[in-house]
Amino acid sequence: MHGSTQHTNQSDTAGQNRGGPAIVQAPWGYRLSAVGAEAGLLRITHAAGRFVGLVLLLIIAGVWSYSANAFADPLIMAMKLGLTGLLFVVGWMLFWYGRDARKVEAQVDLEGCELRIGHRDGLNRFRAETRIPFSDIGSFLILRTNDGPGNAALYARIGSGMDAYEVIEGSEAALEPIQARLVTDLTGERRKRDPKNRRISRVTGNAISLARVSAP
Repeated sequence: MHGSTQHTNQSDTAGQNRGGPAIVQAPWGYRLSAVGAEAGLLRITHAAGRFVGLVLLLIIAGVWSYSANAFADPLIMAMKLGLTGLLFVVGWMLFWYGRDARKVEAQVDLEGCELRIGHRDGLNRFRAETRIPFSDIGSFLILRTNDGPGNAALYARIGSGMDAYEVIEGSEAALEPIQARLVTDLTGERRKRDPKNRRISRVTGNAISLARVSAP
């Protein structure tokens, strides 16, 4: 038991030190979540975008309440219409950008024997996009991405086929202990056929082909 706890702590620390994905314990299992300065800065910029966008949209009301004679003067009317259009477009774009403060996350439910892949929004609510029973997962693979040297992604391979789902991104060094933890936790009894006879549940058909990902 002590060795297992030590392994978990080492995995958590390794992910946090590299600014990559880390294991966060939960009552039902654990979460795989991106950490570090980049994730925090992204959430701050989204929050600022929501605030500034909302302020610009509220200014529109002030523009039209500024002068009661605006409808009588064509020049002022044209200026107000142009300013309203500009404020609305910029404000709505900033507000929409702020709404999309999503943070990629995967949840390993050891009690429910399923892997949930989704994101956590700006209100800290988790929204699952894909649910995969442990019995459908054949293996976990780490493959490099084209985003930059050392960048990779962890994939859950479905059975023995070529279809897979991306679990989390990060450096290869940060993903290796996570892969080892998943392989350990999903072996044995948890890998047996699902007694509830569940199937993969997903919002969109976001499965990928490993042949396409691994191609040079």
